[in-house]
Amino acid sequence: MILVFVALKAESRPLRVRLSDRGVLLDSGFSGERGQIAGVQVALVTTGMGMRRSRISSGRAMDSLPGIDFVLISGVAGGLRDDLTVGQVVLSERLLTCRDDDFQPEKMVYPPTQWINRFVGALEDSEIPYALGPMMTSRYPLTTRADKQRAYSQSGGAISVDMESAAIAFEAKRRGLPFACIRTILDTAGDDVVGARLIDQNGHVRRLAAVKALITNPRMVIGVAHLLRNLRLATRSMALALEAVLPCLQ
Repeated sequence: MILVFVALKAESRPLRVRLSDRGVLLDSGFSGERGQIAGVQVALVTTGMGMRRSRISSGRAMDSLPGIDFVLISGVAGGLRDDLTVGQVVLSERLLTCRDDDFQPEKMVYPPTQWINRFVGALEDSEIPYALGPMMTSRYPLTTRADKQRAYSQSGGAISVDMESAAIAFEAKRRGLPFACIRTILDTAGDDVVGARLIDQNGHVRRLAAVKALITNPRMVIGVAHLLRNLRLATRSMALALEAVLPCLQ
């Protein structure tokens, strides 16, 4: 069985649609579903946002679910390299955490090379464009162009950023489970992320917060519409990429 992690329910929606023989995973420590995607048996688990939450919930899932053959970390990410576009697939050759003050790398973990090669072959066979490189996990969101530029240059060229991947990868490695990380770009290196706080984990607008923002900062509401559009594009692209790579894990 392939254990697939995403942070938020909004990210899992296009994957849940593709699940056949669906069943609910019942556990107090995490939420998810199981079934088949592209003929491959998967467990799809939502970890919640952030390093601490994802470490705890992913660890609980790895301990509780039997017959795990591979851990696949997925979802959306912020672009740090200038040439990455919304919806583009990014594949990690290494995952790293950085210091909060200057983005200097702290810890790194490397997915097994043989599996990365299989992913590359599957993406190329499916004619899905991708970028391969280091991916950074941050303790807080990078929402400005200036922060993204600093993170790219000072992290040693991390191509994308999220808040969960490295934490999950460290848990998988500690248990001796093979893993990989494949995500899609939600916001580019040149984007200031405006309005993210107005969206809940299901991808819905928080109505009361949006009304207040409309009064105090109309630009934020426009930012929400832009972010939701990007989320639809990025999660659709993510689902297509996973359909392409999952069969290579059998």
